[in-house]
Amino acid sequence: MKTVVLKASPRKEGNTATLTDAFVRGLREAGACEIVEFSLADTPVGPCRGCNACLRPPFAGCTVQDGFQEIAPAFRAADVLVFASPIYWWHLCAQMKAFVDRMHPFLIYDTHHNFARKHLVLILSYIAEDPYGVDLVVRMFESITQWCGMGLDVIRHHAAKGPAADLPAKLEEAAALGRSLAGWQPRPLTQACALCRMQFPDVDALAAHHIMAAGEDHLQWKREHLSARHTLANTAALKREAAKVLRSPRAAADEQVSAV
Repeated sequence: MKTVVLKASPRKEGNTATLTDAFVRGLREAGACEIVEFSLADTPVGPCRGCNACLRPPFAGCTVQDGFQEIAPAFRAADVLVFASPIYWWHLCAQMKAFVDRMHPFLIYDTHHNFARKHLVLILSYIAEDPYGVDLVVRMFESITQWCGMGLDVIRHHAAKGPAADLPAKLEEAAALGRSLAGWQPRPLTQACALCRMQFPDVDALAAHHIMAAGEDHLQWKREHLSARHTLANTAALKREAAKVLRSPRAAADEQVSAV
């Protein structure tokens, strides 16, 4: 198992870094050894320029020359991704948000680079207990990971309760998650979306993709097959509806044709 850790906080001994170190320690305790860590303070990544050169043949990746070029090969090869960021102004800090925007080149869905073959861990530290702060970030990544088929685990730290270094239970939570993920392996991709050809391990993951996708083809599919317009409140119910539709004989045949 290969793990890539991105530390976004400029405070190298702050809460975010402390929790991330505890998570990595747990990985190592359980035998994981292929771990690559990057500090976005030392390996800066600038904003996406929206040129879309990365999505045109020969799909050579991002053309902007900065820290992203150093991180990208390890990111592509990784099984587990760790995004560690403090929450500033109700969102990821700028360093991490810039990297997320630069993930555009990874929208080349082959079996080696498909996001559905990866697992994401979020490590978030925040000072204000505001449900529209850290929860906004978590919900964003819930949408992203369900759309692309990644697994997701989240570690939250409310900094008003004290420094992470002084909270043994929180450090053990991070280490325990690391131990639990050591040896994680992606499942085979057996399902393909008939609309965009993205690949997924099972029908439930494919159904989640249909619910979270926002392209016009997927929106039309939802209008034709689901009982209601998608909202955060009805996500679970609509995923069950979508899975039932996709398990129907006709839908199964369409998905099989798209996968050929």
